[in-house]
Amino acid sequence: MPGTIGQVPEDSRPPPRGLMDTAEFAAVVATRGAEVVAARLAPFLTVARRARIEAVLRARVASLQVAIEDPQDPHNVAAVVRSAEALGVGAVHVIGGRASGLLSRKVTRGTFYWADIRHHAGWDDFRAGLPAGMQLAGACVDPGTVELAVVPVDRPLCLLFGNEQSGLSARARAACTLHFRIPMAGMAESLNLSVAAGITMYTLLERRRALLGGAGDLPDQELAGQRARWYAKAIDPRLVRRALEIAGERTEEESSS
Repeated sequence: MPGTIGQVPEDSRPPPRGLMDTAEFAAVVATRGAEVVAARLAPFLTVARRARIEAVLRARVASLQVAIEDPQDPHNVAAVVRSAEALGVGAVHVIGGRASGLLSRKVTRGTFYWADIRHHAGWDDFRAGLPAGMQLAGACVDPGTVELAVVPVDRPLCLLFGNEQSGLSARARAACTLHFRIPMAGMAESLNLSVAAGITMYTLLERRRALLGGAGDLPDQELAGQRARWYAKAIDPRLVRRALEIAGERTEEESSS
């Protein structure tokens, strides 16, 4: 059932801030190194849990990301986050809009905890946060768009979607290297935002992985950093503090545990 435009439901409250999101944890990783931090935390995880984390991280495609401009419907945007995390997209960017809607627990089913979600106050902030050399591909139905099947995947790509009311802004369209559309054979004139994003991500990830010759492409340094953070996410924060000798104020997540 679609969400109410402009209203964030009660279950869309942001999740408690975890220990791995604090400056104290970041400082420990920066000082001791991600590999050392992960080694300290590894004994608190089962072999199966560590293997699962490793498999998921190694299937992340950092060179394919998705962005949503000025989102309005929290349920649809949360569904994009859930699909992106499940498929292995590198990051989800939210430009303006209601950031809390991304974290709807009912829709994301906990994937907000593992997805790389980056909220940007405006367009300039978004462009500054994109990896160098990453191209923008905008979803729209303007003349001159190419079909999804021929969108090139031989370079890092960020897929840009507008909201369901107004689509992409003129500024966003002008910034895109190319514009694409999903061909439709039925009577419907458009697809739901989350459905369109899901189809696009799945199609391009399959082709990108085939080109890469592997499941993912996280650089070694980023992989090590994410491994340390994910180990910390998967462990009781009190054990993390003890293992890494982290002092400081307890987070909201710890206080509620």
